[in-house]
Amino acid sequence: MQLKPALWALAAALVAGCASSPPEAPSAPATPAGRVQTHTYDGGRLITDTRTAACTIALHGELHAGTVRRMTSALQDLDQPGCTSKRLVLNAGPALLGDAITLGAMLRNRGYDTQVQAGATCHTPCLMVFAAGTQRVLPESPTPARIAFSQIPPDHDFGHQTCQSEPSRAQQLTVTRYLRAMLPGPTATAVYQKLLAADCRRHDTYGPAEALAMGLATATR
Repeated sequence: MQLKPALWALAAALVAGCASSPPEAPSAPATPAGRVQTHTYDGGRLITDTRTAACTIALHGELHAGTVRRMTSALQDLDQPGCTSKRLVLNAGPALLGDAITLGAMLRNRGYDTQVQAGATCHTPCLMVFAAGTQRVLPESPTPARIAFSQIPPDHDFGHQTCQSEPSRAQQLTVTRYLRAMLPGPTATAVYQKLLAADCRRHDTYGPAEALAMGLATATR
């Protein structure tokens, strides 16, 4: 069977079109969407959120050696190109000062910002972690967050429970060196003096404006 002239012309046009059309490029693999993950540990949990470029880890609960160990997995969740900023949000309960200092060093080495959860009060061990942030946010709303310069708590590195803060010379050196590494010099000195002055009966509590004026917070948004 022979094609009519009109069909020949149509076939020729189709062949020419196929010859001139470039092959389709293979589609790029889809980038995995961000997600929320929860890492539990004894006394608390770490919740990571990578759904936006402003990635966060939220710490809820106690702060001790188990927290530090679990934090390694949480940090890995945020170790991806899509996280253009990284922040730890603190809602910390009972805590050990030595482990808080270790956690703070981990965050500073990775360039994290820190924030106290709105409405939460951040006592001395939590303060040590907060101080490690490149940017340190103490929110004013919907409920102001607060910093409590409470008595240096006892643990295996920081002595026995007494009403006054009585760290040894070596312990004082650890705290002062840490604060000076994390904060501007005058701020580090002022924070340390408040910690030594605190006891089991009284301590100073700062809101966002006071912490900002002191240099402990860098923003109150």
